[in-house]
Amino acid sequence: MTGIGPWLVALIAVVAFWVDVPHHRFDFPFGCPGVCLRLGDRYYQQEIKTHLGLDLQGGTQLILRLRTEDLPPGSNTPLDTLNTQARKVIDNRINSLGVSEPVIQAFGPDKILIELPGVADIEQAQTIATRQAFLEFKVPDDANPGQFRSLEPPLTGAHLKPTFVTFQGQAQANPVINFEFTSPDDQRWIDLSKQYTRKQVEILLDGKRISAPEIREVFNSGKGVIEGGFTTQSAKELSLLLNSGALPVPLEVIQSTRVEPTLGADSVQKSLVAGAVGLLLVAAFMIGYYRLPGVLAVIALLYYTGLTYAVFRLIPVTLTLAGIAGFILSIGMAVDANVLTFERLKEELRSGKSLRNAVEEGRRRAFPSIAYSNAATILSAGILFYFGTGTVKGFALTLGLGVGVSFFTAVIVTQMLLHGAIEIPALRKRGLYGVEETSLEVRRATRPRPVGA
Repeated sequence: MTGIGPWLVALIAVVAFWVDVPHHRFDFPFGCPGVCLRLGDRYYQQEIKTHLGLDLQGGTQLILRLRTEDLPPGSNTPLDTLNTQARKVIDNRINSLGVSEPVIQAFGPDKILIELPGVADIEQAQTIATRQAFLEFKVPDDANPGQFRSLEPPLTGAHLKPTFVTFQGQAQANPVINFEFTSPDDQRWIDLSKQYTRKQVEILLDGKRISAPEIREVFNSGKGVIEGGFTTQSAKELSLLLNSGALPVPLEVIQSTRVEPTLGADSVQKSLVAGAVGLLLVAAFMIGYYRLPGVLAVIALLYYTGLTYAVFRLIPVTLTLAGIAGFILSIGMAVDANVLTFERLKEELRSGKSLRNAVEEGRRRAFPSIAYSNAATILSAGILFYFGTGTVKGFALTLGLGVGVSFFTAVIVTQMLLHGAIEIPALRKRGLYGVEETSLEVRRATRPRPVGA
């Protein structure tokens, strides 16, 4: 790689190092501890930290019961269907908080088991899991001044696009929830504004008023905002609930437990030591067998480890034992790609090619094998992630991300280091690449120089 390539690789390394720093006590360059971006009316903030799973850091476990007795009379939806629908809504809510590898599964026909890694606030977990999130807009009741009535049919949040939080008022300090209706409710919203201009509209969530704004002008689209004296956290939670949809049946918590880590700090420490020893053994083998390319492979492996960990912190990925196993397996894939490249390089050198041609030909011939093997692994990880649940998804996610990054380091970073090494005269000796010097090179090296040369 020439030109901008090495600078881009170096810049990625600097950014990855910044993300990998355990505690961000400065807000450069994003203006907050983490990543903060404002795109038009949308505001995005992502805290940068390492997320650990239930087995490594503990969390909250809930058992919920479906309150079918509270369903409207005449409801005949099967119990197993209600259970499935409720679990899907809860899964959407939890996953919207980040990749946290929750366990959400049926616990009998009318119960649901939920495990939330890292969630220490049991009350918050109960709210997110059990809140009905039924949104309705009511209009003034002319027959009863001061009262509000439902429209026919009711105007609810069933046809909303994904909501998001913005800030209004002085210094942008008041969070509001932006919503937009889809067809056919967008036209109903416009018609409502025409009929009730200069009047209040009541907005209820689960039967409780959260806002009663006055319609000041006729709307020209299905957009609007919900104001309710929210804090930033409560606004985000309400937006999350609306985006995940309303529960099909009321839920109640029959058991809530704070789960302690099952491994403990000592076991985690031993796992880290074992991983470090394994990496050192791999590095020793690569350097001892492949010599200079092995040194470059170790450098690329360190680059890969730092970049992959940064990706995990940015998404964020919740690390469990299964996730760590997927990460370690992807390290093996990264080493395997270098082995393919270096073996091809040695074959080309033994066939008599120059070092420069051998490096390029070795890259070209090794690339298909590397690409196909990585693609097959990523495809397998994708299938596991799509069909799996809980820790299986965690394993698949870390494996797929790790293999993707390893492909980048194998075909870009390692090749960049190899091409840089052969530009240094002292590093052009074939012996540094695990291949004996040719007889011609030996004769050239030992040939006596003429007197006066």
